[in-house]
Amino acid sequence: MRYRLISVLGILALLISAQAVVSSQTTGTVEGQVLNMTLGGQPVAQAPVILWTVDAEGEESLLRAATDDEGLVRFDDLDTVAHSYRLQVQHQGVSYWSEVAAFPEGDVLLSMFVAVYDSTESDEDLWIERAHVILEVRSGTLSLQEMQIFVNAGAKTYSGSYATGGHTLRFSLPDGAAELQLPEDLMACCIAQAEGGFAYTMPVLPGQKEFFFSYQVPYGSASYTISKRVLYPVRSLDVLVADTGVEVTGPGLTVGAPLTIRDQTYLHLTAQDVAAGADLTLQLGRLPLEGRLPSGQTPGSPILVRAVIGAGTLATLLVLAYPFFKQRRGVET
Repeated sequence: MRYRLISVLGILALLISAQAVVSSQTTGTVEGQVLNMTLGGQPVAQAPVILWTVDAEGEESLLRAATDDEGLVRFDDLDTVAHSYRLQVQHQGVSYWSEVAAFPEGDVLLSMFVAVYDSTESDEDLWIERAHVILEVRSGTLSLQEMQIFVNAGAKTYSGSYATGGHTLRFSLPDGAAELQLPEDLMACCIAQAEGGFAYTMPVLPGQKEFFFSYQVPYGSASYTISKRVLYPVRSLDVLVADTGVEVTGPGLTVGAPLTIRDQTYLHLTAQDVAAGADLTLQLGRLPLEGRLPSGQTPGSPILVRAVIGAGTLATLLVLAYPFFKQRRGVET
């Protein structure tokens, strides 16, 4: 009997020891560092940091701490298997995030880095590097797709009126525009109505950011002029009009050779170094009148019926813009 009791106790001890080993192997530490890139990578002391868990069910805030004098922060006793992690840092009213990362297999230390920038309300370092306008004629309606590549060339995040619940970037639309469509990620968080168009409501970090959107403008005669205000300096502008027999000209636009993309020929107009405050005007002629709305009437859908832009539309924008990206990269190289 005594022998059996000793054996049972021995087995229990082994099980407890094994479980302790497993437990120690599945908990680890996240070490993070917060650096201010506006100041050349200087550590940020006493920065509030939130550790988030990321898994198939979504994200959840887990722990909070503040950085030390070296901009370092540490979170211990974390599951190294079930979750990935990311860090959130608040700096001058703007949230910054690390990349999502997981513990490498067998490791118990995960190092993460968060870059933050000082903020500015000045837009003097903002411009549009490339703007693409793609126009097709469909049964009394002008269908337009736009891609704008913004550059924040400064060393600070442009916050505009974000801190007071306002917007940062503005986008103009021509009179009569309707059926505005935007990518789903922007629709969910970051778009608001603004006079003459719509606005982006999130801060703009240093670097490049692309925006895609589409809309429709009805017409009621064989000749029609469409115009919109240019709100930021534009380094390079390309206008592509599907060649279905229509004519197109515009003040300040240079007519280039037609382009053929995906078996469709496009009339091609360009402009360089367009100043903020100028008007982009397209004068269209020989428009088909079949299926048009009677003159003076517009469709009932208001501009802020914001549908989610489809994957097909995004793909078309990227395909049409690709030759210009390629050309630009070749020049920069």
